[in-house]
Amino acid sequence: MARYSKVCGVSTRRPGVSGHWIPAEGIEKLPPHILQEGAFRPAPLREDVKLENSTNKAAAHAERALGGLDEAAARLPNRGTLVRVTQLREASSSLDLEGLFFALPEIMAMDLPDVDQEARVDQRVLLLRRADDDAAEEIRRGEGIGRTLLGRTARTLAGVSMRESPGDGDLMEQVPWRTAPAWLGGPRAEDAYLLSTPPGPELRAGVAEFVTWLEADSDLPLVARLALAHYQLAVLQPVLHSEHLARLLIPLGFIREGALRDQSLAPSLWFSRANEDYRRQIRAVVDRGDVDSWVTFFADGVRRLCESQVELVHRLQKIRDEQLSKLNQRNDGLARLVDALIGNPVFNTELAVNLSGLTVRQVHSLVKRLEQAQLVRKLDRNRLVRKKNQQVVREVPDVVKAIGMFDHLPLRKDRNVFDT
Repeated sequence: MARYSKVCGVSTRRPGVSGHWIPAEGIEKLPPHILQEGAFRPAPLREDVKLENSTNKAAAHAERALGGLDEAAARLPNRGTLVRVTQLREASSSLDLEGLFFALPEIMAMDLPDVDQEARVDQRVLLLRRADDDAAEEIRRGEGIGRTLLGRTARTLAGVSMRESPGDGDLMEQVPWRTAPAWLGGPRAEDAYLLSTPPGPELRAGVAEFVTWLEADSDLPLVARLALAHYQLAVLQPVLHSEHLARLLIPLGFIREGALRDQSLAPSLWFSRANEDYRRQIRAVVDRGDVDSWVTFFADGVRRLCESQVELVHRLQKIRDEQLSKLNQRNDGLARLVDALIGNPVFNTELAVNLSGLTVRQVHSLVKRLEQAQLVRKLDRNRLVRKKNQQVVREVPDVVKAIGMFDHLPLRKDRNVFDT
């Protein structure tokens, strides 16, 4: 096949070009048209991007929705409830995009203490959640997003130990660079819709430019800046799990800039649901430099995710209140246990004790009452787990169902938060 390169021009409104193409050949199973066009190396990101008024408006609406989400999270007895639920949904949806599907209760039971679980769920779910939690903590400590993602988190996900502390040495030497071709479109080469920059000097240069831009001060709207950052990292794909890192970059950016206090946004939920549109938007930036459409699409996703999360908070609050009302008794121990199970609806005795601070005897008594009221039930052992050390795994079905929902809108009382 002939080797060639081309420069992809953009609208005269845009500075420079969207990137350039590097000849590619010999990659098995790539679609012929992808192999023919070559690998894409995106142009360095710029600060002097002039966005249309409608784009800036969409970004502003998304930032307003972020504020509504952060306020809603504060109404939960424990903000960590929403964080854990969000991380589980993010890990699950992230693997959905790779064609791996698991039931939510199976994922929730992965890190239960003293449970012998059948190996049905890919261990990457747990690894992704723990890596995300670690990354968010690093950002709160003041570490840079680029260094955290491409150094610490990338090495964790690749199973590579840190030779130095994250703040030491040259970041480019910490990055566990990929050594094979990479593409956007899923794990199968035949599904590729864009071939990423090949390993080597071009890729390293692109990442160095990206990190410099990411850590610099900016006057761009926050949502627009993160939209561009996500695009750049996703297209470059410098390491294994780059697409997950590009999605994780989004809540980390909001945390760093104070728009969110913790990881209460799961971008993979939106990208999984809007996967075809996502692909078209990425190609529109690559082929035409259509930044406005991309930022608007991204901002709409952030806003819709915030709406979904606010509705989830309302549903969890409602379930909690209904459970306490059905039991017709609001003692402190019961409230503590119910609050603990709202964020951990698949549990055993040890986990319930650890989370609630109650004694084993108190937990046994209260769980029995919850079962009698049909608010808690034993989890089907054929679906998930078996007993070990007499620990029985149970679930709160109403909470599991609520967490599994995505296509829902805010309640009327909070709709003004998202009015345009």
